Amino acid sequence: MISKDAIKEALFESVGYGDLAWSKSLSRAADAALVRLAQDLDAAVLDNFWYAETASDLLAPLSGPMVEVFCRCDPLVALARFESRTRHPGHADVERDSESMRALFVARAHKLPLGTLGPVLEIDTERHVDVDALAALVLASAPRA
Repeated sequence: MISKDAIKEALFESVGYGDLAWSKSLSRAADAALVRLAQDLDAAVLDNFWYAETASDLLAPLSGPMVEVFCRCDPLVALARFESRTRHPGHADVERDSESMRALFVARAHKLPLGTLGPVLEIDTERHVDVDALAALVLASAPRA
């Protein structure tokens, strides 16, 4: 499993952090690093919030079959979870206001799942998720290369 936030936070620690614009720049670098790391693996789980506008281009270097696992929940539940997390200060969350974040979460909910990368498994994360069963479902759903 490769986490984009882990990569981004390592970048904050090595090159520093600043405002929201800097955080977004490092976010693009972390996206690129995430994909580059995955290129050398036979299989991986890529933990990221993919944007419909950029996911296909970012993931184009990966040749293997993909399964999209979309964690579905009410956008306001997702926002509450997001706001309750303790994140590295480099994410510049203090620059984000509640109303614009609410609008963003609601707007993004209508663009997901991506549905362009391969089979989509929608998981209701407002209920208990059996991770072992989900892993087996991902393996069974993966297109054969």
